Amino acid sequence: MAEIAQADTLCGAKEGALRTPKSKRQNIILIGMPAVGKTTIAKRIAKAASMTFLDTDRIIESEEGKTIPQLLELHGTDGFLAIENRICAALRCQGCIVATGGSVVYGEEAMRHLCEIGTVVYLKLSFPLLQKRLHTPGKRGVVLQPGQTLYELYRERIPLYEKYADIVIDERTCYPSQTAQRAYRALCRYGFFRGKPHPVPPDHVSHSQKKEAGRPQHKQAKP
Repeated sequence: MAEIAQADTLCGAKEGALRTPKSKRQNIILIGMPAVGKTTIAKRIAKAASMTFLDTDRIIESEEGKTIPQLLELHGTDGFLAIENRICAALRCQGCIVATGGSVVYGEEAMRHLCEIGTVVYLKLSFPLLQKRLHTPGKRGVVLQPGQTLYELYRERIPLYEKYADIVIDERTCYPSQTAQRAYRALCRYGFFRGKPHPVPPDHVSHSQKKEAGRPQHKQAKP
């Protein structure tokens, strides 16, 4: 995917955003690496726009009766990816914003289905900032092949995220509410939120938080 222009980086929309067919506007699908804030951003937008929030990891855990780390331990990386692909390919929803696991882009059937039912938003984060947020990926349910480093995983996934994205949000200078605001504005260009004029409200963020947008996150990362 060609680099998006600076003007589009600021508002978060890839070229051609306004030509998206109505059929893709039913849902919003967030993709991206672990620890980029997919769940946090999805919840913020869902609250602002009165949409239903869904988390595919929680759906997988509910259907399988086990946590993501337990599924990885029981089935291995490839087995878990097969489960994720099957469940996400069967997802049925309308008017929802969906936070996916970072590994969902490995599932061709899942991504084909998600692209059909929703507009795909890629939350993009540089590797140095990702590394700050994700100190121990192996202990946090991140889907790594045996011997694979976080950097290798990053390089492997970036082309897949870019392949499926309708909208790219660059988080390099953002904290969560600012990222959510950028995503909200970009989605407005796609025809979302008509009749819902209020954007995502800003946080009261300290100077130190603004300075360190890439601060570590302590919640379990989505794989």
